[in-house]
Amino acid sequence: MKTNKTLLFTINKKGHSWGNPDLLRMICSPKYTKIDFGYTAKSIYESGGWIRIEKTTFIEIIETKERLTMTQAVGIPIRPEHHYFESKKDWRYFSLYFPPISQKDCTLNIIEIEKGTKNDFNYYDISLKMEDGVEVL
Repeated sequence: MKTNKTLLFTINKKGHSWGNPDLLRMICSPKYTKIDFGYTAKSIYESGGWIRIEKTTFIEIIETKERLTMTQAVGIPIRPEHHYFESKKDWRYFSLYFPPISQKDCTLNIIEIEKGTKNDFNYYDISLKMEDGVEVL
């Protein structure tokens, strides 16, 4: 069932390791899928470390095995570029855009690098129930 609504989902999910940003929310519109993240610099690095995203990052709809590749990144550079933090207390919000997904209940994976390391921004089994989405005007 497809709709023409723009739906906001609050997610608040950690990635598969301590080094991942928090997945904060997802917006599903008829024109795009937008995923928002928050990242705090890591204290193990002298200046907080760095972040970047792979241009081949994709979302996978588990039920259909459909894969949608990232179309845009806002607030985070795409590899080979990097964003270097200035201190261990720095933070950064960023958004990744993908083609629109069908607005029906589904389970998603967000994959920066397949079979990647704990440092890659991979998220598994994100359940989206359309009834939980808040309509955005």
